[in-house]
Amino acid sequence: MTTKQKIRVLTQNDEDYEWYPTTEKILSAMNKDLHYLFDKGNLGNSYRRRREELFYSQSNYDRETKKDMYSYTVKSFLDVGAGDGRVFEALHGVNNDIEIHRRYGIEIAKAQADDLINRDIFIIGRDFFKTSLFDKQYSVIFSNPPYSHFVPWVEKLFQEANFGVMYLVLPVRWKQSIDKRCGIELYDVKNIGEFDFLHADRTARARVNLIRITHKKVKVEDRQGSQVYGSHIEYGKEDEPDSFERWINETIGTFDAETEESEDEKSLKLKQQEIPELVESFEAEAKALLDLFKSIGKTPGQVIKAFNIDRKSILEIIRENIRGLKNRYWKITFNKLSAITTRLTHNTRHKLLSEMEEFNTLDFNEDNIYSIVIWVIKHFNEYTNEQILSVFDALTSQDYVKAYKSNVHWTQDNWRYAKEKGKPEKYQLDYRLVTHCYKSYRYDQNTVDDFTVDDFIVICRSLGFNIPDYRTLDFEAIGDEQQFFATNGELAFTVRIYKNHNAHMKINQQLMMKFNIEVARLRHWINSYKDIQSEFDVSVVEAFKLWNTPNLRLLETGDIKLLGFDEKKSA
Repeated sequence: MTTKQKIRVLTQNDEDYEWYPTTEKILSAMNKDLHYLFDKGNLGNSYRRRREELFYSQSNYDRETKKDMYSYTVKSFLDVGAGDGRVFEALHGVNNDIEIHRRYGIEIAKAQADDLINRDIFIIGRDFFKTSLFDKQYSVIFSNPPYSHFVPWVEKLFQEANFGVMYLVLPVRWKQSIDKRCGIELYDVKNIGEFDFLHADRTARARVNLIRITHKKVKVEDRQGSQVYGSHIEYGKEDEPDSFERWINETIGTFDAETEESEDEKSLKLKQQEIPELVESFEAEAKALLDLFKSIGKTPGQVIKAFNIDRKSILEIIRENIRGLKNRYWKITFNKLSAITTRLTHNTRHKLLSEMEEFNTLDFNEDNIYSIVIWVIKHFNEYTNEQILSVFDALTSQDYVKAYKSNVHWTQDNWRYAKEKGKPEKYQLDYRLVTHCYKSYRYDQNTVDDFTVDDFIVICRSLGFNIPDYRTLDFEAIGDEQQFFATNGELAFTVRIYKNHNAHMKINQQLMMKFNIEVARLRHWINSYKDIQSEFDVSVVEAFKLWNTPNLRLLETGDIKLLGFDEKKSA
């Protein structure tokens, strides 16, 4: 959509929160300035903030120019008020030599935030003023805030954000409006340039500055005591408090003397709750934890000193308790994904849950839970396509495949016995086959690259044969026929397991046809219902139905109830 169309959608949804897209001139200026910082050696492998690497540089020798060519990586980039995500697309360096490793955003407009998630931008919050930043670290932060209340917006960024470089687009009056109490004196602030929106995608009369904020430079002495400059200049003193520590000082206490916090080993026991009740429980426990830390912060200095624990240890205890509280509630929420994870094979399930680990750092609230739902639905559909191809390939054996008629080279009747021919280019699996099979993953975690019957059960569910969750292969029933029925009573397949790990399978022919057709559709082996008719020997009517009614069960946004999330309650 054009910018005008996007604004029209936002207006219709009552979500136009003063969104004035950042102009190309402003983005170009930021792009060049960041590249300038890299070129001047002010960023790169030597840039550390409290020993955390935020940027990476790499050089490669160019034989043609006989010069070292540099490429740079921004570890993490956060856009506060991300809008339509154009800022991420604009940052690439002067010579396309800057890459963003992880992209994060905060966006309150639902339509835009959902779209950003679908474009693999990690949404850490919807409402900026309800999103905590003090416990996170970003290489670059960018924000073009609403100008009607940019002062509290900027104050929150200065008070909470941990970053290497921050770029802000602010009205030219920003110097007179921002109070020093927000902590701006802790940073070096540079005005990159003055811009306007007279010819922008959404015009306005505002004149703005693009400003760059970095930590003050500190000269470092080597072991001989001599001053070291250049790329060895560090940004920020090692003992200078970061935003998390400043938040602790202002919210809980300064811990002027050493103290100790007693361990609270009470485990969180929550019954199965709906999302709103779960959020309420978290907020109640978070408040109790905060009140506890506040009381510790008010403990008399002479009492604290007697415990003989340094201040950094106390800060780490608080940090870990806050992180641990989030982790416990996110784990409970992730357990609600069973309706989805039972429809994933072991490898794809492991991949999904591994990528979700990063969600543990988010504030636990309904907005972020909804963002996760959108993210899960998007990736579930991707994984469903990947895993059906993976299982199909795992079951592929030259003895149990049948070449497509369109494979002219394989039209002879004796092709199946010609081992030297190898696998045809396009083929379908026979409904009777023998494969090498290992125990179900829930019992044996060491065979992640091998086929299991559990994985095939997942494929059955994806194709509409809903085998109950509790039904798994009995690996001890050697030689016995095991039957697997869908919940509607239809037999999906039978299998016999032998001591040599061979599994003799007989699969419902209708199920196998759906399996073959969906793989053919994904691999573009078929392109119309006529291909199904000719390759699978079915009638025109049945071929038309199979082509126009995809059998692979994917998720849509309306399926968020699978996760126990009520969208109406969150509105």
